[in-house]
Amino acid sequence: MKAFNSKRNNKKGISLLSLLLASVLTVLAGCSSAGESTQDSGGQESGGGQPAASEIVVSTFGGKYDEVFTVYVKEPFEKANPGVTVKLAPYTGVAKLAQGGGASIDVVSLDDFDLIEAANRGLLAPLSKDAFSSWDKLYPQAFLNGTDGQTYGLVNVFGAWGIAYNPEKVDKPESWNDLWKPEVKGKVALMSQWIPDILLTAKATGATYDNMEPVWEAYRKITPSVAQYYSSFSAPESLFGTGEVVMAAWFDGRAYALKSASKPVDFTIPKEGGVLIRSGMGVLKDSKNKELAQKLIDFCMTPEVQKGFAQELYYGPTNTTVELDQELQQIVVYGQEKVEALITPDWNEILPKREEWLTKWTEATAQ
Repeated sequence: MKAFNSKRNNKKGISLLSLLLASVLTVLAGCSSAGESTQDSGGQESGGGQPAASEIVVSTFGGKYDEVFTVYVKEPFEKANPGVTVKLAPYTGVAKLAQGGGASIDVVSLDDFDLIEAANRGLLAPLSKDAFSSWDKLYPQAFLNGTDGQTYGLVNVFGAWGIAYNPEKVDKPESWNDLWKPEVKGKVALMSQWIPDILLTAKATGATYDNMEPVWEAYRKITPSVAQYYSSFSAPESLFGTGEVVMAAWFDGRAYALKSASKPVDFTIPKEGGVLIRSGMGVLKDSKNKELAQKLIDFCMTPEVQKGFAQELYYGPTNTTVELDQELQQIVVYGQEKVEALITPDWNEILPKREEWLTKWTEATAQ
């Protein structure tokens, strides 16, 4: 029994030594592995300066926007970050995001009011200033904040909402009220359930947020003369092309794109002002690639990218350091004076009223 116990003790000692040696080797192997490659929570950083393979998914607006995004963002970002793949996903609205429809998305592209609403519904992660090299170079209007004061989105392009018109058929409009003129009766297009149209009608009629009745009365008056309340932003292209309309509430960029194609269309900001249109980018709260997502958004704020969007889509830059040629400066939202001249809606004030306003709008235009 004693001999047995002695052998047993020897075996036990050998076993303990083996376990100790194995533990040491495991630790050393772990240290070696960490020195060769360490992937952070963003899935992008690795030792030795080599990024780990990762995919980041961005929902965008489709069409020509995606073509420009691919050339000026996706391809150069992937080249600058070896191992990273940028995948474009279809446009995803707030309702779908709230229903879990953004599970595979890291970065969302939304209009300013939708992005702020998504933030206020707890769907987005706040952005960290430290993660953005461009933060201090952006116009104040480029920050999309929630009701808690935190920034949840950055605007990558500016646009202006005003009046597009056919200069061969009508004089240049001076006022938003020109859409109501008898000479354009039946030849006007307005957007369906579009708050910027409602805001400009409020300015033109002297309405206030506490008394919007003049707005609904104006819509009741103009509806018989409206050729179309359109739902697609591209609709006025065909309406102007066929001659169905001579005047429409529309984006500056899309109107100037038609003009550059030698179509008889021009654009103007009425005396009541235009509305600053902002396309923003935010990071979904449940994204597993938050650091990389912020890096991509920061990339979209660089002068090179924003200059490309101005040249290709006539969108104004949101980075104050972007330099455009004189011709582009004249037709896009460019420079502090132009940005400040446009109406920047306070969406945190408007959003609680939106449902009521859209119901009133629907009632006023149901003829």
